[in-house]
Amino acid sequence: MTTLTERIGKTYDKLPYVSAAFQVTAPEHLRTVAYLFGLDAPPPERARVLELGCAAGGNVIPFAARHPRAQVTGIDLSQVQVEAGQQAVAAMGLDNLRLVHASISDLGPGLGEFDYIICHGVYSWVPPEVQEAILRVSRQCLSAKGIAHVSYNTYPGWKAKEVVRDAMLLRADGRPDGDRLAYARGMINFLHEMAPADSVLAKIMQDNIETIRHGREYYLTHEFLELCNSPCYFRDFLASARRHGLEYLAEALPSAMFASNYGAHQAQLLLAECEGDQVRLEQLIDFLSNRTFRQTLLVHPANTGGIRYQLDAKRIARLHVAAKFVPASEDGTTWSTARGQTITAAKPTSQAAVAALNKAWPGTVPVATLLSIARTVAGSSDQGKDELISFLSALIVANAIHFRLDPMPLDPEVETRPKARPALRHLAAMGDAAPVKLFNEWHQPLEPTLTAAFVLPLLDGRRDRAALVAALVAAVGEQRFAFRRDDKVLDDPQDIALSAADAVNEALAWLSNNAVLVGNAR
Repeated sequence: MTTLTERIGKTYDKLPYVSAAFQVTAPEHLRTVAYLFGLDAPPPERARVLELGCAAGGNVIPFAARHPRAQVTGIDLSQVQVEAGQQAVAAMGLDNLRLVHASISDLGPGLGEFDYIICHGVYSWVPPEVQEAILRVSRQCLSAKGIAHVSYNTYPGWKAKEVVRDAMLLRADGRPDGDRLAYARGMINFLHEMAPADSVLAKIMQDNIETIRHGREYYLTHEFLELCNSPCYFRDFLASARRHGLEYLAEALPSAMFASNYGAHQAQLLLAECEGDQVRLEQLIDFLSNRTFRQTLLVHPANTGGIRYQLDAKRIARLHVAAKFVPASEDGTTWSTARGQTITAAKPTSQAAVAALNKAWPGTVPVATLLSIARTVAGSSDQGKDELISFLSALIVANAIHFRLDPMPLDPEVETRPKARPALRHLAAMGDAAPVKLFNEWHQPLEPTLTAAFVLPLLDGRRDRAALVAALVAAVGEQRFAFRRDDKVLDDPQDIALSAADAVNEALAWLSNNAVLVGNAR
């Protein structure tokens, strides 16, 4: 390891990055994105998965828990984070996951062959020789039909952020580790207040001030004060990947790839300018959107012949999809997503699809089922199919729907004896000592309510609601919990029992809606 690489590893030992699941890195998602664009990647059930820069394993633990027959390896330079992750993995009983303390630069073909290689939040934050090693390992260790995911900071959006970083580094330089961020924040506050009105500097400060003021310490330190942070243009990243024998497949978030997301007129001009060149199109979109971050999927060159950058009705028809929409109009034509997007469902077929998706959430609905509903509603097989596929295509392009090749049978109704995955229960039982965040079935990090966090370790499929309420009442008796009314702590046993019952019901509803509960067959 180089001296700089060793120093980077020490910064993560001193201030670990919170280790959590990143939804679009889930192999199930990567496989489905590949399928949408014409490639068939290995199924996840027995997949071999490698994460480069795994921290404490928060992004691979959920996958290992979902797929006990898969084989998962995580590599990280921070010994502190790896050891913390190893302890958590042992406590969770995951014997299909190993976390290894190593430098990416020291890895080679001897590590083995993997169907999915994930390198999230590493590439831009390491020296050039480690960037080269990431791409080298991704080629050497990627299976014939495998997919590599590499995320990185990008220009042009990071041109402005580099002003923020440089200013923060200027004032943090030479300060004790514990003081660096405070001084760096002070610099940005100063520039925000003093920048001439309507200047470029004032615009940059305004765009970033909230992040700097309110961002979490670990994020700001490693993003803006880290020893390395080297953004690049999309086309330059691909040039490096191609030198190592890898080719472009897609973005992990397909919505970033479609010109139609930037307005009809702009899309027409962009498509005319690019003449079918997808890479050129996306590079221009990066300029138009001032993009700061990419999550690029790479494959072996032999697989690129089947790639098609238009959504295919036959492939969409094979998917299983999920979404939760909230009405945004009284006539049922406008809906909002959890991320605040507005979607239009003007046709009866679209409205019927929204109703079916809402009813099934957090589980998936086969598109084949939605097609059957659409044909009935439209009264015409062709019309119903065309309208539904158009609607689902728009949702995919807008990143307003979850999609998978395999079903996610999550029952919206809470079972009599609710159950969560054993690994997740053990992790929840660790409480604040857990080195990784809780997660759900959609590979998302969780921030549970206080009562949900208490109930979660108890959901082994053997306890009914009454048993959960009794456990919560006992915790109140042990002064681990308290219920209040009008700012007064409840002490009447009947009031406590009623409040505990309400709290358990709310917790179970929250856990169900957030895709935590699984059927007792699992």
